[in-house]
Amino acid sequence: MRALEAVKRANRPGPPEHSIRLRAACFFTVAAAVAACASMGEISAQTALAAVGLVALGMVFSYRTRHHPPGWVKIVVALGAVGASVWFVHAMTAPAADITSVEDPLTVLLVSVLVVHSFHVPSRRDLMFSLAASAGLMAVSGAQAIDMTFAFYVVVWAGCTIWGLIEMWASASDGGRQAPTRLGVVLATVIVAAAAVFVVLPAPQVAAKLNLLARAGDGGSIGVAGAMAGDTGSPTQLSRPGTPNGPTRVGGYLGFAGSLNTALRGTLGNTLVMLVRAQRPSYWLGETFDTWNGESWSATNGGTQVLRQQSPFILPISPGSTASGQTDLQTFYVVNATANLVFHAQSATQLWFPTSKIYDSTDGTIVSPIALGKNAIYSVESEVTTPTAAQLRTAQSGEQLPAVVAASSLQLPHAYPRVEALAKKITAGDTTNYDKVESLIAWMGAHTRYSTDIPPLPAGADTVDEFLFGDRVGFCEQISTSLAVMLRSIGVPAREAVGYVPGSYNPITDLYQIRANDAHAWVQVWFPGFGWQSFDPTASVPLANPAPGTVALDDIGHAFRRIPIVPVVSALLALVLVATFVHWRRSRPPTWAERMARIAERAGRRAGRPRRPHETFSEYATTLDDLTGTGSETWRELAVPVEASAYGGHDPTPEAQRRMAQRARRLRVGRRRVRRQDPGREPERDLHPVA
Repeated sequence: MRALEAVKRANRPGPPEHSIRLRAACFFTVAAAVAACASMGEISAQTALAAVGLVALGMVFSYRTRHHPPGWVKIVVALGAVGASVWFVHAMTAPAADITSVEDPLTVLLVSVLVVHSFHVPSRRDLMFSLAASAGLMAVSGAQAIDMTFAFYVVVWAGCTIWGLIEMWASASDGGRQAPTRLGVVLATVIVAAAAVFVVLPAPQVAAKLNLLARAGDGGSIGVAGAMAGDTGSPTQLSRPGTPNGPTRVGGYLGFAGSLNTALRGTLGNTLVMLVRAQRPSYWLGETFDTWNGESWSATNGGTQVLRQQSPFILPISPGSTASGQTDLQTFYVVNATANLVFHAQSATQLWFPTSKIYDSTDGTIVSPIALGKNAIYSVESEVTTPTAAQLRTAQSGEQLPAVVAASSLQLPHAYPRVEALAKKITAGDTTNYDKVESLIAWMGAHTRYSTDIPPLPAGADTVDEFLFGDRVGFCEQISTSLAVMLRSIGVPAREAVGYVPGSYNPITDLYQIRANDAHAWVQVWFPGFGWQSFDPTASVPLANPAPGTVALDDIGHAFRRIPIVPVVSALLALVLVATFVHWRRSRPPTWAERMARIAERAGRRAGRPRRPHETFSEYATTLDDLTGTGSETWRELAVPVEASAYGGHDPTPEAQRRMAQRARRLRVGRRRVRRQDPGREPERDLHPVA
């Protein structure tokens, strides 16, 4: 019986809510949350408009029936909520559904509940539920936010929520209002507290497969099966090998074209290409090359197979790679069209992709059958090995490379006697492959210079000879190629890799911003038991995602360092002076009589005798004269024209006003000093004559 009574008490309707402003605030809060979900693509624009319209209709209906809500409304609302829940369960248990598709049905469920609930919100408690449920909608849409435009919806929603809370307090207090200054202090405190929490937040982790999404985007089908596309004209245009006379730019980078011609001289822009959310930063691999001809890299080892599956694709382990390591979940959001390569961290094992087939090569290169245009999304799970230096030094036994792969990873087009001699000289004291790699990288860092402004490769010249024994100036293609050839010349298996390195990290969206100039070439070296490991003479990748607060503080510091000090300080000083002048003008008494009263009151306060609330100026002037102890009537003489001006409108001439004000400022009143004496005896005064 107690439980039944508790249920009845909890469901007992509250008093009707009469505040129209509170209902308006709740409506706009819900509308902002629904619009945020639509902006993230979790519901269609038509669904959002219909939902907002129904919520508005429900709010009006609830207001008009707030005194006596019809009994059938509660039944309809309950049936609607149950129906939405049943639909959600059915959507999540359908054969084609998986855990990655929970967010869109969850959004529809929350929107449906808010719509049906809006027809039965007679009391303040019911309206509070609408505010709380809108926060759930914002959380769902925020999980898919990939740029700062979502911040607009957050600001609007937060403003409406604060408005709703203020109106809720006003309604609960029968029309009471909070002082603007108090509200300002509360908001400032909340903002400071939120900023402090943000600063100490740890680095985020992608801990579940809820974020592994797939969407086709604005690209189209590629006409040739397994072909590389994404050239300058459109994302579906087939790529062509570049030449020094007419370079072909694929995805903003000359290397994403099935080959890498180091004789090409191109420039990379700052165009935002992709956004990446990952458990950890990595070299995001596009292609690898095993065959070098002195000028260009190409991939000749192994072949390509067609995988026909439904997401997730189960990817075979390429020869020389390993399936053991740390799981790394990545989601790639294409912002501008790029090559139809499926970028991924090393040793991809599963792929969520918006097609029923993909092309997978034995070297780990994955090619999409559709163009990767704007708004395309795909997700990858990789097994990334992160061995220590000590482990790589002792990695001398274990699974060996297949003979074909081993031969291709040591291939050279011709003998490199000078390169071999230089590599042996640099690594003379090293006994392990890892130490040899590190010694060569250290030598390159000390003896070569990175620059994209280099002359064309002479006709018939070899890139490595020209770079190592010329001016030793080049960009990532020349530097990484030279490292790979040096390693091969001393028997260390190596290959060329191209892709992207992590760009700048956005601490708000938890996304890496990959731009065209983040395209990169590096070297992969094979180690028994650990597979292909990436080494880079010109770039480095962090070991983990940074903490958002650290990045934000660093960005703020960089922004402050870029601020021109002299103009900014000058502008601030000018602003302070203007504000001070305006404040002085506004606080300055508007009339001469009030200015004279202000002077007299200031003199009296210095003497320890402030003016009483109902004391006239003449009475106060008499008191000030008495305090002088000299029999002076100067203050009383000044009081006559002051009161004549204040009450009779008879103002002295400007010159007379100036003289009387100066005279009042020169007057001094003695300070009272109270001595110990008998009770009831009037205190003695220590009076000083007027100077």
